[in-house]
Order: sequence, then C-alpha cells, then structure tokens
Amino acid sequence: MNFQFIKHTRTISMAALLAGAASGCTPESSDKGLGPLPTASFTAEPLNGNPNKIVVKNTTQGGFLFEWTDDAGHKSKRETDTLSFFQAGKYKIQFTVFTSGGYAKTAKEITIAQNAETQDILQGGNMEAGSEQFWTVLNTGGTQTGIKIENGKMVFSNTGNSNGAIYQKVTVKTGKSYVFSGHVQGSGATNSWFEVYIDAAVPKQGSDYSGNKFISLNTWSGCGAVAFDNDLAKIGCDGSGKDKNGIMTFTKAGDIYIVIKAGSSGGTLGAGGINFDDVKFLEEK
Repeated sequence: MNFQFIKHTRTISMAALLAGAASGCTPESSDKGLGPLPTASFTAEPLNGNPNKIVVKNTTQGGFLFEWTDDAGHKSKRETDTLSFFQAGKYKIQFTVFTSGGYAKTAKEITIAQNAETQDILQGGNMEAGSEQFWTVLNTGGTQTGIKIENGKMVFSNTGNSNGAIYQKVTVKTGKSYVFSGHVQGSGATNSWFEVYIDAAVPKQGSDYSGNKFISLNTWSGCGAVAFDNDLAKIGCDGSGKDKNGIMTFTKAGDIYIVIKAGSSGGTLGAGGINFDDVKFLEEK
C-alpha cells in the first residue's frame, strides 16, 4: 500500500472577511480560532479472516467530516468503515477529511489477491429454457411492453408507447454485501427506459412499480440511445447505484424484489428490443 497524493486546503468565508474589514481588523486576524492545516491519514487493513474486506479508519487528528471513495464504487461518510471487493485487482481508496483548519485529501492503493467467495441467490438468471418459472410478469397498467424469455435471453420489445415489468423475490441478510450484474444489449432506444428496482415493496398487478431504482438505462439521462452491449451495472446512467458497480448492503434482513421494467413514451425500445441475460445477484459468503 502506498500514498498517492496529499492535499490540504484552508478557506475563510467572505462573511468573515467583511466582518474583519468593518471592524478595522487585518485579513490575518480572521484566521483566529482556526486549527492547524491538517495532514490526512488513514489505515486500510484486511478484515481478519476475510481478505476481500478492507477496514478503513481515519487517523487524522481533529477530523469531524469524512468521505471515502474507491474504484469499486464505494462511497461512505463514516470515520471507520468496511469496504467489500468482489474481484481481484488493484484499487485506489481516496479519503477526504475536514477539520477546523480546513480539509485534506490522500489516497492508498490496495491489492485484492483473489475473487471473493459468493453465491448467486437469483434463480433463472441465465435465461435458458425453464427460467421463466422463476419470474413473474407484472402488468403495470396500460399498453404492456412485450416480455419473453427465448434463445437464452430475456427480451423486452415494443412498437410504441408501453410499460411493463418482470420480477423475482429473494431474501437478503444484514452484514452481507451483494452485487447485481446483468448483460444488456440493444440497437439503441428512443424516449425509453430500462430499469432495475431492488426494493422491499411488493409488486401489485395492474399498478406501476416504483421504489428504489438501483440502476437503469434512460435515454433522457444520456444512456441507451445508441447501440449498447455491456454489463448494466457499468453503463447505467440513472439510479441510486449508478456509481457503485452493482454493490449494495441492506440495513434490514428479509424479502426484497428485483424488478426489471422497460418501456417507452413517444419512442421505442429499438429494433430487436432490449435483451438481458446472465443476470446475477451475488451474496458474499
């Protein structure tokens, strides 16, 4: 592990400068009460017994706000946190800390030696023959998007305005990390959406589904309008998980629903529709 960069900044508000000018004080006197410029520091060590989990801990004196980000899509504001890495490789963990003297940034590079041990708790995600038994088509009201499983793919298609979804229930636990992935392919849609919701709300026939939209293609948001062929978790530009590489945790254990919804308003899903396969919902062991 090695430091990549260190940066610190001190700021003085305009209100403080104006107040100093009004009282006849020099600008230097507005520094009074500020702490020393910080030097950011933290530790990043593997969790005992699990080398795919890295415990990050602030060691900066006087820190009161913290921000963590990394190449795997984690974002955190805790002083101490545990980051899960599912795939082997090198990752840069970036850290920002705020103190009374300003803020500072630093980073470390870590190496994950092996892929994490996981299990896929989604059934029928390979979209092979028989997979349809694990999925329930949701009538969202109005003209329905065509949804069928054929030739190893789940195909969403339309010729105009439509909406429709398909879903599956899974059970999640607290204290575990999960990752969603799925290969999405299409020729390019217009005025359309292709969305994955991951939420505890139970789908109801005849009603549209809303809740935690985790990742999606959305032509109004800038993705899905031209040909695409990739992991949805990597190319999705909308949803709460758009910068998380599919990784998530849950604060409450129990049943959740993975809802895949697609449709158009004033457009179509494109020639051949949108194809989805190799869909996985991995739980770390």
